[in-house]
Amino acid sequence: MLSASRNRASKLFNLALWIGVAALGLSSAPASAIPSFARQTGASCSSCHTVFPALTAFGRQFKLRGYTLGSGNDDKAFPYNLPLAMGVQVANTSIKDPNKGADKEADFPRADKVIVQQVALYYGGKVAGNVGAFAQYNWDGIERSWGAEMVDIRYADSTTTKGKELLYGVSVSNSPSVQDVWNTSPMWTFPHLGNAGIMPMVTSLMDMTLANQVGGIGAYGFYDSQYYGEVGFFHNGKKGIFRPLNWGKDLTTAVEGNAPHLRLAWEKNWDANSLEIGMHALRANIYPDPANLSGPTDRFTDLAIDGQYQHDGGAHMYSVHAFYSREKRDWLASLPMGMASNASDNLDTFKLSAHYWYQRKIGGGIGIFDYRGDSDMLKYGMGGTASAMGNASGSPDTRGWIAEADWLPLKNEQNLKIGLRYTAYTKFNGASDNYNGFGRNASDNNSVFAYLWMLY
Repeated sequence: MLSASRNRASKLFNLALWIGVAALGLSSAPASAIPSFARQTGASCSSCHTVFPALTAFGRQFKLRGYTLGSGNDDKAFPYNLPLAMGVQVANTSIKDPNKGADKEADFPRADKVIVQQVALYYGGKVAGNVGAFAQYNWDGIERSWGAEMVDIRYADSTTTKGKELLYGVSVSNSPSVQDVWNTSPMWTFPHLGNAGIMPMVTSLMDMTLANQVGGIGAYGFYDSQYYGEVGFFHNGKKGIFRPLNWGKDLTTAVEGNAPHLRLAWEKNWDANSLEIGMHALRANIYPDPANLSGPTDRFTDLAIDGQYQHDGGAHMYSVHAFYSREKRDWLASLPMGMASNASDNLDTFKLSAHYWYQRKIGGGIGIFDYRGDSDMLKYGMGGTASAMGNASGSPDTRGWIAEADWLPLKNEQNLKIGLRYTAYTKFNGASDNYNGFGRNASDNNSVFAYLWMLY
């Protein structure tokens, strides 16, 4: 008991030491989130972000206009005009009980350790003319691999129709939500950072399953800063022109042909407030085995609705975000192959979060998540071994809540963010108690996540 207490104290000391070094090193750094955007626009990071990475109304306009606002890089000689930035995340994830009915080394290999969770290199800003980009290539300290995390390349322009501005553009990206501008989309929703704990076994295509797996091109329009529409098509980005979008990422979800994606939204801004209501639709044919890109496929159809309210003025800032989706999974290939119990299954996803910040310095968020769907033992059942990912019931149901407190210690800057998060599971893989058949309870996966996030 004394040894465990000493180990925990040592980990906290090491994390505190990292925080102190980061605060000293960044105390004179320029305002930045990410720094290349701030240098390009000459504006503070608070113009685009409530607290990074969440966007304000101006931040959404900046992204939709192709990251090209500001003086850009036209007056500087190559290579000094490259809009590059860097980010580092140092973190520790502590699991409530990593051993009960589980294999700690296999299920939680990075837990209970202070690790460099991510080292990221960003290209963010104008490329030339009306073309700009946001791209993140990083070292993932949990997976221990390099890869293209997020890529969004845009051409944007505007015209006037019936006395109102029509902003339009074309985007190339590596996910059907990375190019989205609202903080409700799964790529940008709370809690923003993953940890070395455990995640739901089953998630929808919209909810990050296709992230880093595809490359896509889409066209969008935003009329009168209110009415938004986007149509895109996504294809596996492991070959052809989309290959650079997925460098370093293994193929785990293989799409046949092109997967169409539709995004519609309405936004209203008044005073320091904004309100958004929107929807997504996505359909994809998925190969049962990502290593065999031939033969019949299963059909996935996602329909989602989302909403967001923000108040970004004055000392007090607050927001509410909601996302709900239903995914129908037609096992057209898996059922005849004996890989599914049902002809089709539904998976529902619901996320709701609320956030508060005081003077962009102290704040945090609280959220709930709820994944529920049809039981399918052949698709979701994982028995026979003592694993934290085991599933004795064949149900994908997982739910719980998250609470996070954050602090930005640098005066007038957002270069350093320090956070402490608690994640609690009330159900995991279909049950609250003994969900894997080896005595492991959902609450055994509860975690405390402490991190610092630095941007240069």
